[in-house]
Formats: sequence, C-alpha cells, structure tokens
Amino acid sequence: MKRAIAAKNPEDLRDSPRFEVALRVMSHGGDFVERYGRLGINGCYFESPEIHRLGQSVIIRIGLMGLGVEVETLAKVVSVGPAGGQVGVALRFSEVPFETERLIARWLDMMVEAHRQVAAG
Repeated sequence: MKRAIAAKNPEDLRDSPRFEVALRVMSHGGDFVERYGRLGINGCYFESPEIHRLGQSVIIRIGLMGLGVEVETLAKVVSVGPAGGQVGVALRFSEVPFETERLIARWLDMMVEAHRQVAAG
C-alpha cells in the first residue's frame, strides 16, 4: 500500500517547524554578533544590516535554551532579500557535527511539545 504525500507549497520549502531563537552570527569583521531568528532542522533565518552573498559560508552559534547549550555550525547563504529595512538571510547548514544535529533536533522536538501543551491548555 502506498502512502499519500501531501504536496508542499512551493513558497514554503521548510523541512521542519521553525522556532524563534537567539543566534550569534560571525560578522564580516570576524566578531560574533547577536541576532534573533528562526531555527529549523536544516537551517535558520535572521535579519541583519550586513549584506550576505548567495553561497557565502557563515559560522553560526545557536543558543538552545532549555538544553543549556550553545552549538556552532557552518552554513551557506541560500536566500537574501529585503526585510523591514534590513536584509533577510536564510542559511542552510552545510557542515553539522552529528551531536550538533542531534541537539538541534532534540530542541525542536521540545519546542513542538511545548507548543502542543500550550494549545491543549
């Protein structure tokens, strides 16, 4: 028996739910600058006054509140566009250590469960 797979909206190519998170993004000057964005299993999004190029590699640190850890990974810029006077940057993780990927997945699962509990009230 084949399982039906719902077609994804072409405008929404996300692989997982996304949740707000504190990010530290390496700036062009080599310092880590705090940004707030949204994290998914394969990447993240944030807004910045700095302009990033498509394909550019970016080192990013992600604070996983609730787990008490910060993880670091390398990501590639896959989308850049205007965002409320700044630049919206979408990153796709390119070099993720297994333990980092596991922690991100665990954190996302925790967020899904927390939202489910709030919705159930």
